[in-house]
Amino acid sequence: MIRAIKRFFLSRKTILALILLILGAIVLAYIFPQRFSTSSLEMEKWQEANPVWVPWVDLLGLDHVYSTTWFDVLLFIFLLSLIISTFEQIKISIKKTFGHGVTSGGKNFKVIALEEKIVSAIKKQGYFQIAGNHATLRFIKYPWGYWGSVLLHFGIVFAIASSLVVALTQKRGLLQLVEGELYVPGTAWVTEERGLFTGRFILPEAVSLDNIIPEFWETDDLKNLTTTLSFSDPQGRFKRYTLAINQTINYRGIRVYQSQGFGDAFFVKLTDKEGRNTGLILRIQNPAKRDVAGYANLKSYEIPYLIKTKYFADADRKSMLSTNPLLVIRLVDKGRVIGEVSLKNGESGQLGPYTATVTGISKWAGMIFVDITGMPGIFLGFFIIIIGGGLTYFMPPREFYIRKEDSGLFIITWKATRFESFYEEEYEKVSSAFGGLKPQ
Repeated sequence: MIRAIKRFFLSRKTILALILLILGAIVLAYIFPQRFSTSSLEMEKWQEANPVWVPWVDLLGLDHVYSTTWFDVLLFIFLLSLIISTFEQIKISIKKTFGHGVTSGGKNFKVIALEEKIVSAIKKQGYFQIAGNHATLRFIKYPWGYWGSVLLHFGIVFAIASSLVVALTQKRGLLQLVEGELYVPGTAWVTEERGLFTGRFILPEAVSLDNIIPEFWETDDLKNLTTTLSFSDPQGRFKRYTLAINQTINYRGIRVYQSQGFGDAFFVKLTDKEGRNTGLILRIQNPAKRDVAGYANLKSYEIPYLIKTKYFADADRKSMLSTNPLLVIRLVDKGRVIGEVSLKNGESGQLGPYTATVTGISKWAGMIFVDITGMPGIFLGFFIIIIGGGLTYFMPPREFYIRKEDSGLFIITWKATRFESFYEEEYEKVSSAFGGLKPQ
């Protein structure tokens, strides 16, 4: 039974199938929009355009492939296969390094000479004796090259094991805060992902968004986005940090990244015919161009209609950094528009059965908080892989065998594990020490 399991995990078909499945998972993560790299509006548009795939996305977690249980199981099986394969490679390397060795192929010549003289000529080329038996002496140059394959396997094992630790213990949370807004630990995230072996992602301290500074190129493309965050403890002490697209924060072991999601947040008051007020905060993604609108949809339990919004960064379409944006709100009931109004800051208008008023406008931005254990192990694994590749391809072992025949005759055999023609000079130097005898 154990042998059958071992054969299964060492089978080329099994290893190839696992590699193809993992590559397939990577392709799925590329094809299907992932939560942390896709805005809610883009996700809604994709779902509307691909209704057939929505049940499969929900069932298999295709919108968060790398934190699904099936992906963890796939990595675990692949890890087991690699561990077993690594042990087999260790056995092979031990045998190649310390075994007596049975030569086959290679170059050889015969010579009548003192054994000490032959050994001395071989050692001058950097070879040293590893093992031997009563009939054969064995010399190797760069025997550690036999361990390159072991290091390659071990490095992959280390990288996959670390990746599994990351997948099982990772915590990710997305926040979208308005300037001046305070996020209290334990409050729901906009989006949260966590590994199989972790609980809720709760920040150690409260965080607030103090300031947002977007910068644009002349083409209206985003040049940079800088935000200022403050972390505060229960005693009221706070620490302030600057975050940007290419500038992260490491706070108490949690890495914070600047999301490219940002825009204007419109504070809207809806007043019905009875005078009851409902407050809404409409966070809308910043438009891509000054003459193009940014869009967002909102469903509120207080309003029995779908709220569709869009806004222009500047009401006059002249700037991306305007203090005069234009908001357009639509109320949709079962696919039918029942009200629409365009408003600037401080303005009011009729929106179906409501009077809509924009009471204020602020900037908002997204931040991604990541608590991951195991990333250094992945980099260490790749470092070990590089070392293993270096040993395998830049220090290939070469061997000399001395076999004694009758009447003082010795057969000297040389072979290289790789690139034989490149290192053939070593063999020629040894043979030339005994008259340059040609191979037999």
